Amino acid sequence: MTEEVQGQLTLRPSAARLLESMRDIGYSFESALADIVDNSISAGATRIEIANDVHADAGPYLAVLDNGRGMTTDALTAAMQHGSRSPRETREAGDLGRFGLGMKTASFSQCRRVTVVSRSGGRLAARCWDLDLVVEKDDWILRVLDDGEIGKLPLVDRIGACGTLVLWQKLDRLDALGDQDDQLYAALNQMFGLARPHLALTFHRFIAPEPGEGSRAVTMTINGAQVEALDPFARLMTPRSDAHAVEVVRMDQGDIVVQAFTLPHHQRLKTAQLQALELGSSLVETQGLYVYRARRLIAGGTWLGLARRAELTKLLRVRVDVPTSLDAEWSVDVRKSRVRPPAAVRAKLRPLVERMTETARRPYTYRGTRQAAASGLPLWERVEERGTLRYEVRRDHPMIEALQKAAGAQTSVDAVLLAIESTLPLESLFSDVAGTPQALRQSAMAHDELQKLLAAFVEAMAPGKDTLPSSIAEAILATPVFAGQPSARAVLAGLRHIEN
Repeated sequence: MTEEVQGQLTLRPSAARLLESMRDIGYSFESALADIVDNSISAGATRIEIANDVHADAGPYLAVLDNGRGMTTDALTAAMQHGSRSPRETREAGDLGRFGLGMKTASFSQCRRVTVVSRSGGRLAARCWDLDLVVEKDDWILRVLDDGEIGKLPLVDRIGACGTLVLWQKLDRLDALGDQDDQLYAALNQMFGLARPHLALTFHRFIAPEPGEGSRAVTMTINGAQVEALDPFARLMTPRSDAHAVEVVRMDQGDIVVQAFTLPHHQRLKTAQLQALELGSSLVETQGLYVYRARRLIAGGTWLGLARRAELTKLLRVRVDVPTSLDAEWSVDVRKSRVRPPAAVRAKLRPLVERMTETARRPYTYRGTRQAAASGLPLWERVEERGTLRYEVRRDHPMIEALQKAAGAQTSVDAVLLAIESTLPLESLFSDVAGTPQALRQSAMAHDELQKLLAAFVEAMAPGKDTLPSSIAEAILATPVFAGQPSARAVLAGLRHIEN
């Protein structure tokens, strides 16, 4: 439909064709669901219930119910308008919206009918976009539901004194094998299997706020089961990550707060803890920047071109808090799943990231040197010479010296050590550490093996004696192979009398 006035054409889009096209702007099920949760959190909700079921008449549906402040009739109508707010408007610090499109586009990406019921000030109101009606009339027809229609909606009776219910029906993109209830439930369960960890990660700072963030925890459930926060920085588990110093990048429109965290080494973690931190992939793939807008995760596991993924930095994750005042500069998209920092921000972030990655590399890069200087008795050392690296067995280690003495000819021992060093399977080691670190049990040993190895160390350090100075005992126990063995001290005490 066009109108011409004074040489200008007003060209209105086809409601049917535009809404059908907007269904495919790139939402996944989990990102669409997160967009609905955004509205609940922006409304001050402290409890968000997500549920799905199959209605006897209307078929499968999904519902998001919150106890937020709700909306008046006029506010609800305005919220259902496409482009209800301009991205140029100044948002409050905790407002998770931006374009005024998210709830509608997210909903239409998954269903053909979205109904929003809200109560504020004691009055219940409902509005409904039905895509089939819009297509039939090719017009922006928003349905106003009466009390009778509202009363028939699933879960509407659970809206409290204030709150909002978002209801998805006509789930035409539900990937089910058929129309039988068990097939529909199977498809819903599969989708929610992906959505649960996504919500747990995206909103972890709302589900389990850190001290000092000054907000009440949001309880989130899926079909009655509580969603536990999935903290990518290991701040909520034992052992905890090592927190680096907080850095602040000053910008005209607001400050960007940056803090790095070095995750605990995989050998210190239980299998379930390691799997949680891998975020469905691997530590190598999930290292990098985690960008938050108003404490909501926008993008994670990427260096945004500021560094490269590397094995030596796989334990490094950097939290970047961006205020809503910088939305335009950071190019936050409609789905709130992509960001691109401007050149000025990248220039300020790059030296910070370089310093953080160098700190993360140091425990690996200087491992041999640091171990050699420590109180323990490491057997290997790292040698850097003329730009090349190699790992050598320490010739001055007490056990090696004892072996050389027993052999009588140092040449034969050297030949064996050179053979061990030159055939060290570095490629296999690298692949195993990067791929399945939790499966490595190099230092695990039975009691008799531990006793035999400790006896060799003791005899090398104090040959032919019945006692062992406590300083030597502590040096032996500090050696990495024994430091992780809880029974090592008791075994050592059984081998020699420890002198104070």
